Order: sequence, then structure tokens, then C-alpha cells
Amino acid sequence: MKKKMTTYFTFIGALFIVGCSNGNNSEGTNETTVQTSQAEQINVTVDIEERGQTIGETEVETTTDESLMQVMRNNFAIKEENGMIVAVEGVEQDEEENLYWTYTINDEMVNTGAEDTTLEDSDQVTFYL
Repeated sequence: MKKKMTTYFTFIGALFIVGCSNGNNSEGTNETTVQTSQAEQINVTVDIEERGQTIGETEVETTTDESLMQVMRNNFAIKEENGMIVAVEGVEQDEEENLYWTYTINDEMVNTGAEDTTLEDSDQVTFYL
């Protein structure tokens, strides 16, 4: 009985060791899987307009995997509330006057929030109040 138990635990121990191995080959080289990003470097232009007046225009270098919100955070002084941009470069929206920050890309209205919007090379983003 003692011999059977020893064999049983030896077998379980061997399975455990094999199951926990990291798959390295027997020559001792460690192969590391490197995930490469498919993101491309792009350039976009961001205009900031307040009541029809341009208060800023900036060409921004970013990547295709960054959201518009990330681009705004990285390049402009913005204030956010509940995932919405409520101030850009110190200019706050005014709910009493029904003035809110919104944006277009290539002169087209966008139906997604800045966090869910990605950009393409040469896009023209205009934030306006």
C-alpha cells in the first residue's frame, strides 16, 4: 500500500511540474512573445472655436489607437465631467446660455463621444462652443 501511495504522489507531482512549465525548449532559451501594436503614427489638426472665433489651431501627432479624448487630454487644457468635455483652454460651456462644447471631424457631425472616437491621418477636428 505504501508503494502504491508513493507511486501515486510521484505521478501527481510529475503532472504538476509538467503542467506548470512555461513551455521553454530544452536548450534553455527563453522565447518571449512580443505583442506589436498595429497603431500607425498620424497627424491631425485640432481647431478650437468659441462663438465663431478661432482661439487655437494645433497640428497634433498621435496614433490610430488613441481616442480623441486622449488626444485632447495630451495636448490641451480640458475639463471633463461625466465623460464629457466641459471646458477647453479655460473656456467653459454655459448651460444658462445653452452653449456646449461639441465637435466635427472633417466638417461632419460625429455621433459618438470623444472617448469612443478614433482619428485617421489628416483628419480636421473642430471643437466649437
